[in-house]
Amino acid sequence: MAACALVFQRHSTYNSVRPASKGVTQRLDLPDLPLSDLLKGRSEDLKPDPYLRKSPSLESLSRPPSLGFGNTKLLSASTGGLKPQSKLSVERRDPLAALAREYGGSKRNALLKWCQKKTEGYANIDITNFSSSWSDGLAFCALLHTYLPAHIPYQELNSQEKKRNLLLAFEAAESVGIKPSLELSEMLYTDRPDWQSVMQYVAQIYKYFET
Repeated sequence: MAACALVFQRHSTYNSVRPASKGVTQRLDLPDLPLSDLLKGRSEDLKPDPYLRKSPSLESLSRPPSLGFGNTKLLSASTGGLKPQSKLSVERRDPLAALAREYGGSKRNALLKWCQKKTEGYANIDITNFSSSWSDGLAFCALLHTYLPAHIPYQELNSQEKKRNLLLAFEAAESVGIKPSLELSEMLYTDRPDWQSVMQYVAQIYKYFET
């Protein structure tokens, strides 16, 4: 009789009313099973469901999404990929590079050949370097006369009027926005001006009119 009362007490304990969430009272109807089977069922309910979708890991969230067909990855439209610099953009930054390809050799020799070609047929012009060939100003005048004939009356010039020649050339170039990088005083009192300064000024003329 005492054993029956104990079984009945255990059975009634698990059939008692337990409070639900938010104050709602529900009755839990369990099947008429031994206590060991009931506890086994409760432990199995606590096991994770293998069919539930796993939450994405932090690593997968940090990776940017990529599109693909099979094993082929597609670049994102926002990145556009790395594009090589165009030939035109390089030549705009360094206009003498294109000239060197056209005439061959170094940039210095290519620019010198270009000057010779532009002033071909002009009297009293013999350009062989970027120093003494430019000292009297006639080479500057002849070069600029090919682009700005109205600014330079070349037929009236002579090599003895060095200051006039230089002033005409510098003023003609400055009228179109080419700033003088040569000092008039230095050009007047030397027969061998600095070749790098002369080349830089001639390069400005080439860049303005030819690129």
